[in-house]
Amino acid sequence: FHEDWEARVFALYQLSSLRQLVGGPGGRAIRESMDPVHYLEASYYERWLWSIERRLEAKGTVMPDEVDAMLAQLAGGRVAPTAEDRELAAQAVAQLREGPPTLSVAVNARFKPGDRVRVRRMRPNGHTRCPRYVRGAVGVVERVQGTDLLPDRATYGLPTEPEPVYAVAFASQDLWGVSDEPPWTVIVDLFDAYLEPA
Repeated sequence: FHEDWEARVFALYQLSSLRQLVGGPGGRAIRESMDPVHYLEASYYERWLWSIERRLEAKGTVMPDEVDAMLAQLAGGRVAPTAEDRELAAQAVAQLREGPPTLSVAVNARFKPGDRVRVRRMRPNGHTRCPRYVRGAVGVVERVQGTDLLPDRATYGLPTEPEPVYAVAFASQDLWGVSDEPPWTVIVDLFDAYLEPA
């Protein structure tokens, strides 16, 4: 963290999810719905804070403009409310230490290490985990990571079946052209739905 308030935003994000105070799609999908100018002007944790507010509103935990009203009260001299919940703090720390769930083993992978694949050209509405800079590019499967739910659907609560996730290697010059720097390899985790045989 570069500033103290960023650590508080991180804690808010973790605790609001742990206590199930938020609704709507996941934070990343909400952040991507920000006005593009606001998104580009905001810092990383300003985007997180914006998405937490939207998700708290989506669940009805806070009402629209309630945060602004509290900020006005604080600016007017009101003492900020505090709370101490050691059990909740311990749960949050344990969850962070546990990390995200591991991917299930992929049993029906279409591709195997060494296969050449092309990333589909697409312009999805909403959230996707397929970076624009690899769309249309050809890469080589490095390994099969496992299976997971396609975030393009899962983050919105839409039905989706687990599908293979691949670590795909791309040559830097294939993505961005030749440069003065020596070429390097870019490895991106990509879902099966994003790929086709090359």
